[in-house]
Amino acid sequence: MTTPTERTRNLVQAGAFLRELWADESLPAQLRNEANRLLRHYPTVTELRMLAMNCSMLTTKLDQDWLSGYRFGAHA
Repeated sequence: MTTPTERTRNLVQAGAFLRELWADESLPAQLRNEANRLLRHYPTVTELRMLAMNCSMLTTKLDQDWLSGYRFGAHA
């Protein structure tokens, strides 16, 4: 069973991963454009926190270590 912390961490990391793809100029433009399109509609950290306040399936506590492998950080 996925815990609220695991679920939140994965959502934060997925947003950070989309930012990584979008910013990586060595990738094909089509892939970068798709990452950007998805990111435009992806919830920001602020939106995730707001969702967590109304949903027991997420947590409002975000650990900065979750983003240690992502150069551009969270989707803010």
